[in-house]
Amino acid sequence: MLKPIEYEKLIDVLSKKGFESRLIGEELMAIFYPPPIEEAGGEEGVTGQRYYIIKFKIRDGMAYYESTTLMEDEKPIKVLTIEEVEPWLETILGDY
Repeated sequence: MLKPIEYEKLIDVLSKKGFESRLIGEELMAIFYPPPIEEAGGEEGVTGQRYYIIKFKIRDGMAYYESTTLMEDEKPIKVLTIEEVEPWLETILGDY
């Protein structure tokens, strides 16, 4: 389980790591665009833009991890489990 992080610190880390972030009410949506598959692995034939939406619930100045969804062309294609996403997020967020 990911521990909560201060909202301001989260915004700072996300912006430094190249994430787009949007605050909608009490929900923060962090959007990550990985390098295109062609660039990352030399594969061809994959169409569509893939990206991740990571949701945090904001309460009392703290951000609580909610979910991560892999998107393609604005359509959800997979909701990742905490086991899939926790090591990645811990690497991105560091020792906050």
